[in-house]
Amino acid sequence: MSRRSDAIELVDEYGMDAVVAALGPIMLDERRERLERTLLGRLSGVSVVLENLTDPHNGGAALRSCEAFGLLTVYIVGQPLRFSERVTQGCEKWLDIEEHERIAPLAERLKREGRKLYAAVPDAKIPLESLDPATPAVFLVGNEHDGLTDEARALCDLEYSLPMQGFSESVNLSVATALTIYTHAGRRREHLGREGDLDEAALAKLRARYYARSVEGAAAIVRRHLTGRTS
Repeated sequence: MSRRSDAIELVDEYGMDAVVAALGPIMLDERRERLERTLLGRLSGVSVVLENLTDPHNGGAALRSCEAFGLLTVYIVGQPLRFSERVTQGCEKWLDIEEHERIAPLAERLKREGRKLYAAVPDAKIPLESLDPATPAVFLVGNEHDGLTDEARALCDLEYSLPMQGFSESVNLSVATALTIYTHAGRRREHLGREGDLDEAALAKLRARYYARSVEGAAAIVRRHLTGRTS
């Protein structure tokens, strides 16, 4: 289930063009340029599944890493999403967050979309750096105590590990997420030869949502804009 925000509902109701036309002129140039740089760096071909989150601090840190390194979508499976707002500092509003009770239907959907599913497992023989950056990837990361469930691991195409040189055999969920997406997102960008991978249609939709999320009272401004245009 996707978390429907006011921005998504606004864009769905009035359309992308109306939202951008109404909100763009009242935004500072610097803000519009910052949003555009962020949009052009978004990756749909790298995403994360966080299974059975239990620690709000780690959950918040994982979300913040996903947003900071340019991911677009995070999937939450099992336990309802709990995170520390002191840690996220509002980054969650820039992510598309989907919550699912079960991993199997989500995994089947993602595979139909042409994505490879990779399970983060400490003793896996395949290192993260060997995964193909050309194929859209979804990384599954388990909770801080039990790791991924057997069901989630069985649904993945491959299991990978983060090479460790110290006595510690694993890192916590938020660190594993950050290291995984930093490494693979960089390799995907290098493969693509550009910062992001969204097409023009996806960029237009996301631009309208980001404009709506950036302006206080966006809905009222869009309504006034449309009323003035058609009166």
